[in-house]
Amino acid sequence: MSKLKMHDYNTILVRFSKTNNHNDCYDLKFQLEQNTFVPKWIDRVNHAKRRQDPISEPWAMKGLNNNLDPENCRIRLNELIDKVNSYEPLFQRKLDFIGDQDTLNQIHSVFEKHHGQLDDWLSNPLFENKPKEFREWLSQINQFVHLCEGEKSAPNVRIVWFDLPKTEQFNTDDYRLFTNQREFGTIYSLYADVGKNIESLAEDDDDHHHDFVPNLHYSADCRIIFETLDQNTVAFRELSYNHYKNDNKAYLNSKGYNLDDPRLTTGHIPLAKLITNKSESQILQELSEYDLVQDFILL
Repeated sequence: MSKLKMHDYNTILVRFSKTNNHNDCYDLKFQLEQNTFVPKWIDRVNHAKRRQDPISEPWAMKGLNNNLDPENCRIRLNELIDKVNSYEPLFQRKLDFIGDQDTLNQIHSVFEKHHGQLDDWLSNPLFENKPKEFREWLSQINQFVHLCEGEKSAPNVRIVWFDLPKTEQFNTDDYRLFTNQREFGTIYSLYADVGKNIESLAEDDDDHHHDFVPNLHYSADCRIIFETLDQNTVAFRELSYNHYKNDNKAYLNSKGYNLDDPRLTTGHIPLAKLITNKSESQILQELSEYDLVQDFILL
């Protein structure tokens, strides 16, 4: 089999730094996967760079330092709700304790309702006559909801470009590349739609969700996972997702999806794997000294 051309790129360099010292850097290098989706994803990364879009939340390093521990995430979520409500009283509830999934679901439903699908916010009158930060606060509320939900989730780094238009959709071949497996030091595609997909609904027991939206669109957004799942955990998760689909067949049909629709595929597409001779524990220890993603470079 001939080697897939990768836009002349072979690797990715992710550069981390410190809030109080941008000159103190730590680099991780990743080998791009040889699959048919990677060139399309690279196009989106390059598009973000041509537009000079900044990485939207360079601090989004979960479980790797103390900045995003559960209690700090809860406090930050409530602060963001107060900021949004000071301009528009959208939220009626705040999070009193980690583990209150019903409140997290309700807050997320408010975000879905008012942000709208993908780039709908650009024409939403809600954002008129408001500071630019208003939309950023609303988007960050969504992210901190998920951070509060994932207090026991794997250490990971989320890299997103919120300003990049979400115009590209997965095709049938792309869905075949999705996997529920997670391997330490692997970069995966990231859910780019607004709503909740099968995984979120199955895990969150959500009676408040505004809309079900499966994995339809992709962007440059991605996540680096620092954990390997054993096969029993993967099998259990896949079983729970299938149970959810079977138990909610009528609801999914009402949304226009049959159970064999490839758009109901769960998981993410692997994009690149870490190149290192260091142990996992050494990488986690070294990375814990840093709290920002400074740059994301295709090489």
